[in-house]
Amino acid sequence: MENSVPQRPYTRKGPDIICRMVDIASVILWGFIIVNFAIILWAKPVGETFFDRLFNISVRDYWDAAMLQISLFLSLAQLLVSIFSLYLNSKRLKRKDDRIRISIIVSIFVASFICMFLTVFLYFT
Repeated sequence: MENSVPQRPYTRKGPDIICRMVDIASVILWGFIIVNFAIILWAKPVGETFFDRLFNISVRDYWDAAMLQISLFLSLAQLLVSIFSLYLNSKRLKRKDDRIRISIIVSIFVASFICMFLTVFLYFT
């Protein structure tokens, strides 16, 4: 007994434009996270070393508010890009091997934590 259902050829040639956009957005979001943490580390107060005390060099003992504002705006942009990426990813869940990217979810949580922390730190202290 032959199976009478005609076999369709496999015509998919790889990931479509939405999958590629989600992949690129995931890489960009990790770049946002790394740059954001680097800016926050540059904004923190500088510790005084032995040579600073020896040569009587003054060091910055306060948080750089301008750098923290840049980090806040960068994290807001990261939050917008990650929400847009999550929207694209949710629209693309059609195949059985499609899944929601964990890096997008992590980026949303990191960006919202940084936004809340910096808003409280900058404007309420």
